[in-house]
Amino acid sequence: AAPALSDPKDILAKTVLSLKDVKTLQIKGDLTGTVQVPNSGALDLKGTTASLDADIAAKTIHVTVSAPSFLGTTAEAILIDKVAYYKLTGPLAGMVGADATGKFKKVDVPEASGDPGQIASDPNKAIDEFKAQLDKLPTPPTKAADEKCGDQDCYHIVLKVTDKDLAAMSSSAPDSTMPVTVTIDVWSRKNDLRPAKLAIGIDAGAQGSGTLTFTITYDQAVSISAPPADQIAP
Repeated sequence: AAPALSDPKDILAKTVLSLKDVKTLQIKGDLTGTVQVPNSGALDLKGTTASLDADIAAKTIHVTVSAPSFLGTTAEAILIDKVAYYKLTGPLAGMVGADATGKFKKVDVPEASGDPGQIASDPNKAIDEFKAQLDKLPTPPTKAADEKCGDQDCYHIVLKVTDKDLAAMSSSAPDSTMPVTVTIDVWSRKNDLRPAKLAIGIDAGAQGSGTLTFTITYDQAVSISAPPADQIAP
């Protein structure tokens, strides 16, 4: 068994490092909460779901989103190397230029900037830089009690950031007109430090609150391909 860890910053840094050898990802997300809509009252976010399948080596990603509370909106996107296909159904489709017939639109994706391979090529530098960012947080991450994630033993790390914290960290942060608190919970598997679950909670007071929870599995078989030609808009 790996030695037990107690430093929350160390656990988070090693959690990031654990992703360097991932071959495939499967993520399931659920959104709960309410948000205040002008002239309409509270909108219940329950039932909003998302999924992501990714094959890292093949550079393919498949994302789906279902948001029944947002006028029955659904979205789907497929990335095959440098080509993306997307479609949006529901009343909101016309607002973002989606195809009115519900077919996929095809667009080219520009080459990503930066160095996405830094974690693999220089892991010690990547960890040092990540810890340096954590040191800038006005409120450092804390370690909660260990928990079970399915059949896995997990560390539980909690980060809390407010609108005032963001303003203190960066002079370019936008001025907030209302108090906002963001809470991020990370559950990392003890055996390999890979994150098993991630929860992002936002509390905006009278404007609403919600939590987006992700469960993550790794290195399972995934099959991602471009849509059939008759499902792609001209």
